[in-house]
Amino acid sequence: MPQKRFAPTSWDSDQSSSSNTSGPSATSTRATPSKRPKLGPHYYNPAPSDRPIKVFLIQAKLSEQEVTNVYRIIDEHSLGDDANDGALNLQYCNNPADADIILTKISMRKRLERHIPWQLAEKTAVVCPGWLMQSVKAKQPLPCGDFVVIKELHGDTIEHCPHDCGTGNPGRIQLPSSPTASSSEQDDSVNGFIPPIVKPTEPKVFDNWWARYSCQRASPLVCPNQNLAEELHILCRSRELEGLGINALAYERAISIIKSYPELITKETFSRDVMELPGIGEKIQSKIHEFLKNGFIEESRVIRQSERYQAITLFASIYGIGPANARKLYDIGLRTFEDLERYYDIRVGGDLKAIEPNMVTPNGKKIPPSTKIPEITVKVGIALRNELDAPIPREEVEAIYCEVMAQLNILEPGCEATIVGGYRRGKPRSNDVDIVITHPTKAKGLCKRFAQHLYQAGLVTHILHLSGFHAHDALRTEHWDSLEKALTVFILPEGTKFKRTHRRLDLIFAMPEAYWTAVIGWSGSKMFERDLRLYAKEEKYVDSAYRIESLSKSHLRRGLKFDSSGLTRRRDSLLYVPRSEEEVFQILGLDWIDPTMRNADA
Repeated sequence: MPQKRFAPTSWDSDQSSSSNTSGPSATSTRATPSKRPKLGPHYYNPAPSDRPIKVFLIQAKLSEQEVTNVYRIIDEHSLGDDANDGALNLQYCNNPADADIILTKISMRKRLERHIPWQLAEKTAVVCPGWLMQSVKAKQPLPCGDFVVIKELHGDTIEHCPHDCGTGNPGRIQLPSSPTASSSEQDDSVNGFIPPIVKPTEPKVFDNWWARYSCQRASPLVCPNQNLAEELHILCRSRELEGLGINALAYERAISIIKSYPELITKETFSRDVMELPGIGEKIQSKIHEFLKNGFIEESRVIRQSERYQAITLFASIYGIGPANARKLYDIGLRTFEDLERYYDIRVGGDLKAIEPNMVTPNGKKIPPSTKIPEITVKVGIALRNELDAPIPREEVEAIYCEVMAQLNILEPGCEATIVGGYRRGKPRSNDVDIVITHPTKAKGLCKRFAQHLYQAGLVTHILHLSGFHAHDALRTEHWDSLEKALTVFILPEGTKFKRTHRRLDLIFAMPEAYWTAVIGWSGSKMFERDLRLYAKEEKYVDSAYRIESLSKSHLRRGLKFDSSGLTRRRDSLLYVPRSEEEVFQILGLDWIDPTMRNADA
């Protein structure tokens, strides 16, 4: 039997906070800059007469464009030499605990509590984004009472409205007028799906923007410097497609630190902060300086317009064609998707059965289609390209999850599952659907049985990858993986309100002891996961043989191995078994970061 160690069954929040003095902050290779005050929620503290109104934004239910507009408006109406005459004296705040105004489209208590504690909401003015837009039009902060977003907080919002905003009108409640918000906020469940409540990010994490690892920093989906991050991403992606992995990684690290930086990068903040941040070398600095001067990076603009970049990006988006094959296709003269269709002799929207090879046994007998899921080929990937590339809205992700769980309940009742990937990080649209699943006693072997069940039910049309389970091997005499994976092409059944479109569905089955590491490992983002593995290897962690209250330096060890399959100790392969996602962070000595703040990629 493999040796296992269970994490403590409960952790006191106060003790957990105090223990982190030996955690990420203490073990980071970089200390807080000492030449100047640390930036963040407490950086600007003018006299009460000219104190700005600090605004915190909850990005849930907002589109990327709406988030970008909020950042832009706050920046345009903040103190500074560049502020226009109608500036409202606003300041973006990265910590909800320090905010005067909290903007959100969420109108239900349960949903709000997934992002901020209710006790905090009762002490702050919680209003809809319309407050910001209307205040800009009026050229003065308007009363908060006119823009209350949650009825239970009506009185609290009026009471805690900043003095500059007036007293408000207690007789009127203005709810968000967005069709998207009003339609989805009528009930806390969509398609029968009720999202789990996730603890908000530890407030002190928002001050860690200077930390070495992205798993120590808060990275929102859309940051104040999103345009810069996207410009650098073009350079990163170009090098990745050309096989220059090390160069691409350097840009990925720079993007991740920019995503965490809480202020808009200007010439002042560039020389004061950005030049000193980890991962921002001289070459990256020159690109940022060029962006600040011109509003774009010339190399990124040239790459975007490059025929080679456009063609290789297009080819690499097809399942079965990686960057290396994409470059080969370009080198032999292919340029467009039509060239690719002619090369593979396929037509988009054609009959899939006509292009799928007949499955036969070694003696030439045809295999009945109901006994084996057909594997997706490059030809099938091309034929389904338009459907597989179409973004999946959150509501459809939830509908797919509900259908998967209904089918699981038929095959093996008692399963637990979590939607992970971009959906869990708060993306309004996903490229695919990722679901981590476990069962208390029957997880092993369930993956293949369930994939076959979905195929026979007409819900899975193709299989991209199907892997089995390998037990934990403490001696490492063979590869081990506590996950079973079925990467499939899924289509919703008839009768749903969604069009029957082929979607990428990844089903990840974990043994109970690996469930929470699998949830973290498949939640992303890519850079967050990379740094989490590196942090586990390089930094000290909490040995879970000891209770939090008895920690000392002698209880810290160096060298864990983290991946989706589990959390082990490198020196003897001892397997840790955390009982929650938060316990994984606690064992590693990290402050808790909720999934919506793990968007360390552009």
